Amino acid sequence: MPQILLQCKNCQKIFPSGIELGVGASTTFVGNLSQCPFCGSMENIPDGTFKGTVEGIVKILESSPNRLQTTKDLLEALEKSKTKKDLSRLKNSSQFSKFKKWIPDSLEKIYYYVIILQVIIQLLTKNPVIKIEINEVINVYNQVVASQTK
Repeated sequence: MPQILLQCKNCQKIFPSGIELGVGASTTFVGNLSQCPFCGSMENIPDGTFKGTVEGIVKILESSPNRLQTTKDLLEALEKSKTKKDLSRLKNSSQFSKFKKWIPDSLEKIYYYVIILQVIIQLLTKNPVIKIEINEVINVYNQVVASQTK
């Protein structure tokens, strides 16, 4: 089962949250914390529906005429977002209006969305005509985050 991984804001290390998702699972988090095993800091598990977010983004991308370019454009826009005002501008842009529901509402969540989009780009680069499977994105997402701890 894939673990949901977190990055500690105190020591910057990535660690498993202690929450595992089974195949096909969808979960909603609100106000959850997990303790960093490296420094003891309590870290927030981002609020939201984890599988629902990935699924929503993937469904929009699959209807895009150029999924890879759309993903790259959204990734670049998120990486450039440094303030809540930037996120608000992004949500209200005509280019990303389809993603309005899925664009994060806080700067803390951008990290997770960036990794999700990087994973989708990896999958599309390997085979741009594939149907992206939600569980595959979640598994690769966790592998990417885990590799950053090394």
